[in-house]
Amino acid sequence: MNEEYIKDVELLKNLSIMHVEDDTSVRESLMRFLKRRFETIFTAKDGQEGLEMYKANRPDIVITDIQMPVMDGIEMAKKILEINPDAVIVITTAFNEKPYIDKASEIGIFEYLKKPVVKEDLTLTLRKCAERLKK
Repeated sequence: MNEEYIKDVELLKNLSIMHVEDDTSVRESLMRFLKRRFETIFTAKDGQEGLEMYKANRPDIVITDIQMPVMDGIEMAKKILEINPDAVIVITTAFNEKPYIDKASEIGIFEYLKKPVVKEDLTLTLRKCAERLKK
């Protein structure tokens, strides 16, 4: 195993993460990636389920899609930030539209990743999240 991967595992393994995504194949693909780095992972299929899971488990990092049924990722993120203003939230979306990016940064989203999510970008983002949580 390469040194970078080992460093990432050391940095992330004691953190918990929640992934909220309505697309099953995207959710499963990202779960495989996350399982190699985190011991505690929660997953939800929409914002409402994600919000309930957040309230019950308080994961350190939240990764969420924007467009989902029941409650979208921005709305869920807003509600999570009302509960915990220091929550570290990463948004993934297929939409590269400025209004979404503006809305996300306006409410305090930590990072923004375009879909399809590139593993290197996600790794870098997770490192930034871990560094922020350490502070």
